[in-house]
Amino acid sequence: MIKKIVTNIRELKKPCTLVAEGEDITEIVQDLKDSLNTKQGYGLAANQIGIDKRVSYIYYLGKELILINPKIVSKVKKYRFRKEGCLSFPGIPCDTIRYNYISFETGIGEERKVMEASGMTAAIIQHETDHLLGLTIFDRKR
Repeated sequence: MIKKIVTNIRELKKPCTLVAEGEDITEIVQDLKDSLNTKQGYGLAANQIGIDKRVSYIYYLGKELILINPKIVSKVKKYRFRKEGCLSFPGIPCDTIRYNYISFETGIGEERKVMEASGMTAAIIQHETDHLLGLTIFDRKR
């Protein structure tokens, strides 16, 4: 179901609740997909559609990535991301600090895995993970 994008910064500043082992997030993921498909963006976090769970959906270069309880575990090569945008703050780009190479954990329990990303994919993962932790592009402002 297509959901309205949250623009209230107070709501977005609240860290999301962890997804518990065995918890069904199928509907959340579908709502994220449906809502992102109506926008010009690469990712959407659950709190951006009013859901208090650590789940994000990313679609970039024809690839889908679902982040569940993501955690950045290492980051290398800091850089200035010029005019980073956010669907919650349309038309308000912000220069931010991001990292070009990251490794991150995603999943629950035995299904948890460590993955790596670089370039724009890494920036998107950092952006969406920040949302789930109650951070916005303004917290990463350069």
